[in-house]
Amino acid sequence: MHGTRMIEALPSRSLPARPEGDALLVRRPGVFGSLRFADCIPVVGISVRPRPWVLLVHSGFVGTSRGVTGEALRETMKVTGSASLEEAHFWVGPGIGPCCYSRKLDDPMTREGLKQLPGDSWRVEKGMAYFDLPSAIITTLYDMNVPEGNIIRIDQCTSCSSSDYYSYRKGDRTGKSFLLAGFREGFHKPDLWWENKI
Repeated sequence: MHGTRMIEALPSRSLPARPEGDALLVRRPGVFGSLRFADCIPVVGISVRPRPWVLLVHSGFVGTSRGVTGEALRETMKVTGSASLEEAHFWVGPGIGPCCYSRKLDDPMTREGLKQLPGDSWRVEKGMAYFDLPSAIITTLYDMNVPEGNIIRIDQCTSCSSSDYYSYRKGDRTGKSFLLAGFREGFHKPDLWWENKI
């Protein structure tokens, strides 16, 4: 959708239903959610306290400029009763990198992005603005008090690595990478979260 709408993964919204949104919150064991990507940045967050949740965010240029990750996290904290994100863990990427994601300076959406995004997440060269969307997303996570050690950036550019990923910028008009996430009953090991088998 390229916006900031978050929906909750519920059995009533399973296939063939396809509700549209840019963030998906999973709070029920055994319910899995999915999003599709082709250059936009996937963000995955998990926490087990006070109750387990998984958050999937589709953060393209428009969504990142409009703060989709921050909006989704504020809503997640509200509906899950989480007082902080200090125990949450996040993965950002892979998606198009600052090496390949450029926009014309005279585009009104580009100018809006330059106003909204942190100054260290873009540069201007030869009439083009180059955006580092993963960096802007990580800045949002820091602003939401997620500890640096709880964030992993998957630093692969989907455009540079189009043999491994779908890339809209490289001509893939219909192909998408598919992200599926959720948790099963008993997902509760906060200190050894990687041992929770999905």
